[in-house]
Amino acid sequence: MIFTTNKAQSVAGLGESALIENIQDWLKAVTPQPPYGIGDDCAVIEVSKPTRQIITTDAVTFGQHFDSSVSAKDAGAKLIKRNLSDIAAMGGKPEHAVLALLCGPDTSLEWLKAFFQGIAEISKPYKLRIVGGDVSALPIGQFSAVLTLVGTADTMKLRSDARIGDHIYVTGSLGGSILEHHYAFSPRLDEGAWLARHSACTALMDLTDGLAKDLRALLPQHGSAYIDLSAVPIAGDAHKLAQDSKRDPLEHAFCDGEDYELLFTIHGSTPAADFEQQWRQSFPSLKLSRIGKIDRVSNSGHLLIDAVTNEALPWTEGFEHLKG
Repeated sequence: MIFTTNKAQSVAGLGESALIENIQDWLKAVTPQPPYGIGDDCAVIEVSKPTRQIITTDAVTFGQHFDSSVSAKDAGAKLIKRNLSDIAAMGGKPEHAVLALLCGPDTSLEWLKAFFQGIAEISKPYKLRIVGGDVSALPIGQFSAVLTLVGTADTMKLRSDARIGDHIYVTGSLGGSILEHHYAFSPRLDEGAWLARHSACTALMDLTDGLAKDLRALLPQHGSAYIDLSAVPIAGDAHKLAQDSKRDPLEHAFCDGEDYELLFTIHGSTPAADFEQQWRQSFPSLKLSRIGKIDRVSNSGHLLIDAVTNEALPWTEGFEHLKG
């Protein structure tokens, strides 16, 4: 359990200084010695490559991004992977990160140790180094961790560069994140870097808030997305959820969020079949779906259109924080 009534087994029984020492030990495999790691007021990062730095920040909060059904290791890994997915969406490579821990005094030390073990285990294969951070108190029963990740990118693709006529693609399958996918996913770093180098790719982003919301962020001015609904890759878990929710599986695919797949466009003049063949040669185990095309905005002004019926799609909103 994340919280405990036994003070000796909680962060309150340890104190901040000893807790930081424990965190250094828990992360020792992925954090260098000061001044390049935890221990100074700032971490020192030497930049010698003629590349551009990219930076992102994301959090996991108990009750919002995970609950008691998610193990401590999986919650820690999710914190890292959420940020890695942002790096992937820019075609970048992760390098260093700082972590802010905010927790109630009743947070279990056993649980917290496993949380950091999850962070360390997922950081290793990506050669990510945790170089510092902060510890702060919250009221009883609350927990949050915030990661700020710095990476580099030789070439980047922005979400703002899509154009009228571009083809729209997604990787993997969508929907059903509620059934474990929201933490049991793989950030698409290799695929994002490949797309960033590919001359046909015009715009790139990751899918975190649902296709209905994120796709609108990709559209150029005066552009609408004409979607072939039969081509949208629906996850099996979306069909399972639909049995209980009585909603269309497509609605789950468009609106649930936390898919952590890539959404991107390729230039309309590019032979789609050739591009897709190149993809299969590079990533044979990851499904790629061409789900539509960007065309001029319809007379109705709607941004998401059924390509077959030419009618507006009923699913227009994904997940949005702070919205009642």
